Amino acid sequence: MDEPGRRAILLLVNPVAGGKVGSGPLLSADPERLEPAALAAALRARGLEVESRELGPDDDVGELAREGAERGLDIVVAGGDGTVGLAAAALVDQAATLGILALGSFNNVAHGIGIPLTLGPALEAISRGRVRQVDVGEARGGAADATDAAVEYFLEAAGVGLDAAGFGVVELQERHGLRRALGALWRVLRGRKRRMRLVIDGQRRRTRAPAITVCNGPYHGFGFALAPAADPADGQLDVAIFFRMSRFEVLRHFLRVARRRPFREPRLRLIACRQLSVDAVQGVLPVHADGRSIGTTPVTFRVRAGALRVFV
Repeated sequence: MDEPGRRAILLLVNPVAGGKVGSGPLLSADPERLEPAALAAALRARGLEVESRELGPDDDVGELAREGAERGLDIVVAGGDGTVGLAAAALVDQAATLGILALGSFNNVAHGIGIPLTLGPALEAISRGRVRQVDVGEARGGAADATDAAVEYFLEAAGVGLDAAGFGVVELQERHGLRRALGALWRVLRGRKRRMRLVIDGQRRRTRAPAITVCNGPYHGFGFALAPAADPADGQLDVAIFFRMSRFEVLRHFLRVARRRPFREPRLRLIACRQLSVDAVQGVLPVHADGRSIGTTPVTFRVRAGALRVFV
């Protein structure tokens, strides 16, 4: 749908977005066009009223987006998936619309929603004002009926088991270096698979799968095309369960589908649902949401259908 009247825009620019190993093409080959002042000027040249802020390391992106929305502004994020996700979480079920100028390494959110990944078309999408309402995933710790647990939102995917442990290794590498991360990865791969209890839209089942991934969109992480047909606006989550696969085989599959390369794996089962609860039969398993470690099982995932407005 098209926006009948335009609100002013708060432009949040992450100047250090992108640059990870395996990054895709840049939003523009001319770095001067990606400077905060240049991006703000390009939006103003298209008739939009713009406030601009270059983000610093101590800025709370979610709080800035929330405050902007409360002042009646739409929010445009020039940054990667992490910055976009923080702003989006503040805009769930709000009247404000999110615009994305994809400056990140993989830009899974923009690509999955259908937002242009080159500067000119991305600016035009924002200035045109056409809005798409997309789903947001919700992860809540504790039992399925828990109401007091903290809620974590995700636009790309969440996961339990090896999926979550892998992102935990990445976090460890960023904080403490490659050597400790490789040691942690080896321990993860050698660990014993634990049985999980699942409740998928009320249907109970058990599995000894080493990983479960809950996809809101088609891509996540390092461009993994785990569920390439997932639609972020269909009101459902796509649950990927790895049946009868070792941890090494699951890791190999993730590497095969990195950078959005679909690969058919018959032991990977995709199940569409609106709610999924996961618990370990013994002990606990790690959980992540959009690559952020958010604790351990039990956890319940739900879809918030059409909860986020985006310019496309």
